[in-house]
Amino acid sequence: MKKTNIFKTLVLGAAFCFAGFTANAQFEFGLSLTGGLATGAMKTEIPVSAGGIMGNSQGLMGTQYIMNNSSNMLGFAFRFGYRIPINNSEYGEVLPYVEINGFWNRPNKALRTQFDEANNTYPQYINVPLYIGAQYRYPVTDIIKPYAEFGIGYDLLFISSEYGKAQGAGDDYRYNAKGALSGNVGVGCFFSDWVSVGVYYYGFGSHKIMLKENSEIDLLPASDLSERASQYDNDFIGALPPSKSDYDPKPVTRDYGTVALRLNFHFGPRK
Repeated sequence: MKKTNIFKTLVLGAAFCFAGFTANAQFEFGLSLTGGLATGAMKTEIPVSAGGIMGNSQGLMGTQYIMNNSSNMLGFAFRFGYRIPINNSEYGEVLPYVEINGFWNRPNKALRTQFDEANNTYPQYINVPLYIGAQYRYPVTDIIKPYAEFGIGYDLLFISSEYGKAQGAGDDYRYNAKGALSGNVGVGCFFSDWVSVGVYYYGFGSHKIMLKENSEIDLLPASDLSERASQYDNDFIGALPPSKSDYDPKPVTRDYGTVALRLNFHFGPRK
């Protein structure tokens, strides 16, 4: 399904969710700050040799290892919803909502150090999930309100270029990532009408990642160099000169998510 069609479906779904609300429903806006532990493919370890070779002879990840050995995530969210009291809030409140999130992370510290020592440029990862969902909150006291929620939507992934400068040449890996269906669940508690804290799990789905056609690949990948080295006695990879290659890495998929702590700020009228 094309990205535009998926976004249209989400918008239409949100419109149906908001249609027919009761007269005492009230608009509510939310801003959130999020910090999360990366899971799935982002925590897969990269096998790094003593020479620092990863996806190619310049010490880059390439599609073979892209997004592995990642740091944890920082993010934000903006939410728009309708707060619907049930029997004047005696039985709680329901909040159907539309929400856009942004998450950022990069390779972990050890991997970034390796890139810096080789004067290479490491990639940055940005996830932009859009959700429609619903939250239920129940008033234990006037200010304490536990809540639970879920959302479903679509996640866009953006990966910045990865560049290697070793041996006077340059590999420039430019990535194209497909979007994926995404979902989240969360539980937490309000400590006033305006502030809540929650624990969430975001599943970003399975993203297909490939190199763009305008990527520049000047040196052989590490796997090809290893094969060449094995043809010579007493030879090793580092002694082989760089050479041009028609190397075209196959697309890969990355399935990952984050377990996150989220601080939420709520804005809107209160009765």
